[in-house]
Amino acid sequence: MGEWSKKIGEYGENVVKTFFSVIGWNDLATGVTLPCLNNNIHLNENGNPKTTHGIDFLYSYINPLVSGQLNNVLISSKYKTEKYPNSPTKLFKEFMEDIITTIECYSLSEIKNSSSSAYQYSSINDVGILFWLNNNPESTDDLISIIASARIIDTQSNNAIYIMDNKRVAFVLEVMKFVKTKNDKFDYFFYYPNTGQNINPLKRENVGKVLPVEYLNSTIIPIKLVNKDNPKEISWLLATADNFEENDLMKIMGLAKDITTELVSQIIIAFPDYDENYHSQTVTLTKQKFQSGEFTKYITVINFLNPISVF
Repeated sequence: MGEWSKKIGEYGENVVKTFFSVIGWNDLATGVTLPCLNNNIHLNENGNPKTTHGIDFLYSYINPLVSGQLNNVLISSKYKTEKYPNSPTKLFKEFMEDIITTIECYSLSEIKNSSSSAYQYSSINDVGILFWLNNNPESTDDLISIIASARIIDTQSNNAIYIMDNKRVAFVLEVMKFVKTKNDKFDYFFYYPNTGQNINPLKRENVGKVLPVEYLNSTIIPIKLVNKDNPKEISWLLATADNFEENDLMKIMGLAKDITTELVSQIIIAFPDYDENYHSQTVTLTKQKFQSGEFTKYITVINFLNPISVF
């Protein structure tokens, strides 16, 4: 228990700000206060009508996965020294209730109208993120799996809410730390797949420096690495938060084959627990199943928490 919690502790209380910086979310608004526009139904912890809502961080960007969509992301950050409760549902419901009601009032606010006017868009998507983190090594790290089956709140919401626990946040930070150790040789870009909703050929980008909010629910991050001295030399990193399993390796190799439609110098598949001594034979046998020597010969599997030199 607590392996990812230890990683969170290494980044300290500014872990959320560090997280934003490595995923390309720059110039966030902080400490935003907006008036409550539904105080007949939005009540505070004492049962009295709310007068305001607070937003820890607010970030807006044009979504590369949906053509013409402006994403307004409202972020609530909860950082504790105590481990996650054994029964976290009650407190989790309170956190969720707060961010959902905040989004409801933000969607009708002058702050939204004012900030959105700076963008050209055809649709708006207001979403929320709840960061609930701790640095206690005695804590479980995978909060999401505990609360996944809980009926969260009675409030109905059409807005997506992304939950970030120790495991998901530390995963992204550690992957990006590994990438940045190669920064002197390679430039990196997050991969934007064809979603069927980003179909405008004049504006669609395949890669970029901003990690879309939709990736926060994904256990896999695909990253394009471009040699600064020779831009035609391209590698791909596909990192996963899940532990090494043969079926997962097969799926990621299939994803890598779909992504790498151009010539590549290397495909790196990264797990948090890969062990060459125990897993290398599984990697070899899995490669054989693809019946494609030209594709599989470029694949290297590593442990991104304890990498050897692969470039």
